[in-house]
Amino acid sequence: MANKIRLTVGGITYSVISEDSEEYLKELGRELDARLEYLAKKNPCLSTAMVAILAALEGFDNAKKAQLENERLKIEITRLASEAAVAKSEASAAKERLKRITGKNGI
Repeated sequence: MANKIRLTVGGITYSVISEDSEEYLKELGRELDARLEYLAKKNPCLSTAMVAILAALEGFDNAKKAQLENERLKIEITRLASEAAVAKSEASAAKERLKRITGKNGI
């Protein structure tokens, strides 16, 4: 069910419709508002639009890096799962060899 939430970011109130919870969206709004305020203080010569673009670029940069890391981790998990399967197969073969050896020697 879609939620309609009012957020104030950068002194402007927005109505947002989202499937996300009100708590989540308000937290995003607070974080964005704080980031905009920080960037505006750090860069007093930038317009509000420029500060917003800078914040958007930071957000996209973080999202892109997280996406790339997620893809890297998926590849690593696949590699490790493959290695685990090989190790399991080798362990099973070793157990079978051990059974044959111990069975032949009556141990």
